[in-house]
Amino acid sequence: MSNRRIEDLTFDTQKKYWQFDFEMKQARIDYIVTCTLRTQIEQNALYEQGRTKPGKIVTWTRNSNHIKGTAFDIAIMVNGKILWNPSLDADGDGIAEYTEAGIIGEKVGLTWGGRFIGKTDAPHFEFRG
Repeated sequence: MSNRRIEDLTFDTQKKYWQFDFEMKQARIDYIVTCTLRTQIEQNALYEQGRTKPGKIVTWTRNSNHIKGTAFDIAIMVNGKILWNPSLDADGDGIAEYTEAGIIGEKVGLTWGGRFIGKTDAPHFEFRG
């Protein structure tokens, strides 16, 4: 089961998260945190998914910043339901909700996974300090 506790992130990452949360509320973007800190065993299991174990590939690394407590993942909520497709523009305003969240994350000093080269990860945010 995924850890969702903000308190398990590093102190500096917690500060960035709370700035992000404030800005998301100002922008009226509803979301939930789906993952914060992971153990190496949990990360290894995610990496094996879709490779040596059944399921869809969900990560491309065994060395995630989730292990260090410097990353968190979110899921955008639209009309009380999770918007799992990061490219879907649910409200028709031309700005995909995950992109708007990504811009907010970058504004407060987070690195947004939606800008990763090669393999984007729109729900992912990390603090690199």
